[in-house]
Amino acid sequence: MNVRPIEARDQAPLSAMLRQIEQFKPEEVAVAEELIEASIRDPQGSGYECLVAEDPGVVGYICFGLTPMTESTYDLYWIAVHPAVQGRGVGKALYGAFAEQLRKRGSAQVRIETSSKESYAATGGFYERLGFSVDGKLRDFYAPGDDLLIFYRKI
Repeated sequence: MNVRPIEARDQAPLSAMLRQIEQFKPEEVAVAEELIEASIRDPQGSGYECLVAEDPGVVGYICFGLTPMTESTYDLYWIAVHPAVQGRGVGKALYGAFAEQLRKRGSAQVRIETSSKESYAATGGFYERLGFSVDGKLRDFYAPGDDLLIFYRKI
């Protein structure tokens, strides 16, 4: 598997992949597509960067950016893996490449915000296996019964 910076040619396959992930609502896919486009067009100016996993075609990506008004905190906005290869180490490889970039930059921590819905339980478990812990919770943030979970980890 190869993990590399995003390129313009990745936009269409990533959009197709996002539409196949059943947890993502159409409005979530639209936001992910906006961030992908921004990271391709102007990663420094937009504040969004993406890395893509190939094996051999596009099988996943991670989108992140420096948290505004912080010195060394990054937000991990999206990590998505094609349903056909979930559970095969793609997400872990993407996170590893991302974390290595942050170490080289002298970054200190990562924050992730996600839903508490049962359909996102596997996602939360994945973050915990990577060493993240839930350090915050906002009740009914997304909708009644759908809390915002804030995962956090020092690099």
